[in-house]
Amino acid sequence: MYRVRAITEADIPGFWDALDAVARESAFLRSNQAPPVEAVTKFVLSNIETGNPQMVAVTDDRVVGWCDIVRATGAHERHVGELGMGVVPEWRARGVGKALLTETIAAADRRDFLRIELSVHSDNPKATALYRKFGFLEEGRKVRARLKSGVPVDVILMARLVPDELWPPGPRP
Repeated sequence: MYRVRAITEADIPGFWDALDAVARESAFLRSNQAPPVEAVTKFVLSNIETGNPQMVAVTDDRVVGWCDIVRATGAHERHVGELGMGVVPEWRARGVGKALLTETIAAADRRDFLRIELSVHSDNPKATALYRKFGFLEEGRKVRARLKSGVPVDVILMARLVPDELWPPGPRP
């Protein structure tokens, strides 16, 4: 069994291992390997310091999945977060992704994220379906934005917005 909880500094090596395992599949992430440990450490510590939601799924002290939402830093985009997540292969189809999304989005809602964005490869219908269950809608598509083993793949742009009544007052499109 696994449990989902907020990441800690002690989780960084396990998070890096999980990130690298998913990246090396060359199927889901932008890269085919994890960034250097130093960059991942800086990323995690920054999330902890700034309160960006970052959860891990852990079993027997092993990180088997993660989900994070990083707040935009632009003056006009502080209400926006970008979601990233992954689950190691042997733990997929066990509810880990759903549990991670549940906890991470709840944390984002508590921290006043009004919009959460993500991108997903068009050849990953399971992930797209999961995101839809959490209220993400397709907003656009980057045609042939990735080459996976030389094969072009579209990138689907999705977003989840909180209900209108939770937004600051002002004109609506």
